[in-house]
Amino acid sequence: MIDLTTLSKKQLDTVADRLNQLSLFLGQRDVNTLTTSALQQFGIQRIDALALFGGSILEGANVMHAAISHHVAKHYVLVGGAGHTTPLLRAQMAQHGIVAPEDATEAALFQQYLLEKFDDHVDLLETKSTNSGNNVTNTLALLKNQQLKINTLGIMQDATMQRRLAAGFKKFAPQITLINYATYAPHIVVKDNQLTFATTALGIWTMTDFITLLLGEVARLHDDANGYGPNGQNFIAHVHVPSAIIDADAFLHETLQVPIRSANTAFKSSVK
Repeated sequence: MIDLTTLSKKQLDTVADRLNQLSLFLGQRDVNTLTTSALQQFGIQRIDALALFGGSILEGANVMHAAISHHVAKHYVLVGGAGHTTPLLRAQMAQHGIVAPEDATEAALFQQYLLEKFDDHVDLLETKSTNSGNNVTNTLALLKNQQLKINTLGIMQDATMQRRLAAGFKKFAPQITLINYATYAPHIVVKDNQLTFATTALGIWTMTDFITLLLGEVARLHDDANGYGPNGQNFIAHVHVPSAIIDADAFLHETLQVPIRSANTAFKSSVK
């Protein structure tokens, strides 16, 4: 548990500023909105395929619905097996009146939500992935098996993990033009001497969980012996992490005394 009660208003303001630095960097968005007009900067009107990945909060399904409504892609994909975030996603759906089967994968959960709330049906589901590594490889395999020509791929993941997902695709499919769109864009402010989100997103993490997720990412992105880059575990392509982000991450770890989040070995991937 992160204890913020000992921090002064000035310290909280600085913590909020540093968290927003990390959030903006990690929650990569290449367009301001997922619309055909916004895609013109890539020289296209529609993306070849748009994929929503398990691990995102339920807001991701709302973003997918908006994308479908705006006809931004030729094909739509839901990705996610049963992993450590699946029970949380199921609980979020239950809070909004949707009861899902206990054995449903995250792709199936997103599909059920889209059907019941919007009558949207997504044809392509990948239901075996349990981590970021096979999120990438399984999605590429699915698209290949469907014999789809993919030059542009939109990818949508939780704001805390978007940049790492993109680096995974850059490693395994560098020829594809990626269009990143994190499923929400959080901004943290100080209100009544507490950290809070300035805007809401469906299923948003608790502040403690959100901070813990953020503070587990920068170490993973490092291209060194301990990171996920080519010079480490070789799960992702090289990511340039600006010094300002490294400094913000170090400041937050020291100030909040948050240990680096360990990967859940139950869902470990051997794909490199």
